[in-house]
Amino acid sequence: MVSSIARSASCAASSGWPSVRHAPSRRCARRGRLLCGLAAALLAACTRVEPIRDCAGTDAVQVLCGFQNPEDLATAPGGEWIVVSQFARRVGSELASPGSLLALRPRDGERRVLYPLSGSATASPAPGVGSPDCSGPPDAARFSPHGIDLADAGGGEARLLVVNHGGREAIEWFRLRVAPEGPSASWEGCVPLPEDAQANDVAALPDGGLVTTKMFPRAPGTVTMLRLALGANTGGLLEWGPSTGWRPVPESEGSGPNGVAVSPDGQTLFFAAWGASKLVRLGRDGSGRQELALPHHPDNLSWSADGKLLVAGQIGPLLWIISACQKLSSGTCPIPFSVLRVDPGSLAFERLYQEDPARLSGAASVALDHDGALWIGTFAGDRILRVAEDG
Repeated sequence: MVSSIARSASCAASSGWPSVRHAPSRRCARRGRLLCGLAAALLAACTRVEPIRDCAGTDAVQVLCGFQNPEDLATAPGGEWIVVSQFARRVGSELASPGSLLALRPRDGERRVLYPLSGSATASPAPGVGSPDCSGPPDAARFSPHGIDLADAGGGEARLLVVNHGGREAIEWFRLRVAPEGPSASWEGCVPLPEDAQANDVAALPDGGLVTTKMFPRAPGTVTMLRLALGANTGGLLEWGPSTGWRPVPESEGSGPNGVAVSPDGQTLFFAAWGASKLVRLGRDGSGRQELALPHHPDNLSWSADGKLLVAGQIGPLLWIISACQKLSSGTCPIPFSVLRVDPGSLAFERLYQEDPARLSGAASVALDHDGALWIGTFAGDRILRVAEDG
């Protein structure tokens, strides 16, 4: 999810969408089921929802509260810590508080802020890291991390890539160090996105480059939102390399490209076509594209310990998902969700966990396999779930 989606479609009455109150059934019959479905979704988008506030869990599911929109999760080198990307919090269209990166230690629940910290705003780009046109660290007061990825750099260090929307649209480049006394992160550089692109997620490539999802143009308007709601293409994949710069990945167009993952050899890409409820697999050169229809709107992707893809996603009308969560100032948005495990070769999938209706958490955006349990984050809420392996 990204905040501009909600700003563009917060309610039919306030975003320029056509009114559904004056659309008679005869007109609906002429325009077809898709437009009538869109009208129903617009009505749902203007309804109020009651957030989930209770932090009580069950025997199989632990609820960890006190987070701010933990949109993406990744395991730090050594496996003792999980890196959490805390999306900036907005109420309606207003920024209520900036985002941050923090580390969570599952065995005892300890949390440590990784970025921003005092003095981080004065850091200088490290030589040879990221793009030479990166002027300095992100604005801490507007920092808005989104999708993240970690690439092991050896010696307890990792390359941490972060999609940032706050103050600039860029992939921020951090060095993550895990010492006996705990983890730390230092900003080293960035790669500004092309002017027409708004990113969602990022994945590191083995050769030092990266691939990111262009969910849609930088300033999506009504036409883009209509295309997203109807499952039409709005973006694609972009690849960046230190010597090549940005290039579009051939044959990677999709509806609301969201999460992205790269095979261990770096030759196969997977991305979530959020608007079309599909997982897409294709070669890095654009060859062999295949699509898998899913029973939810897929968000972030992560690799499980057994080499499968974990795909978390929301269940329900797109515009309701987009709008309802932006109206909440506390708790967690009660959008139903499920977590799927997908075989990257056969593209067969199974459902691992589902909340429908959402009772313990909602609006799930990521599922991480860590130490025999599923850790589930949300793009619009205050909690992370820990689901036992047999839960």
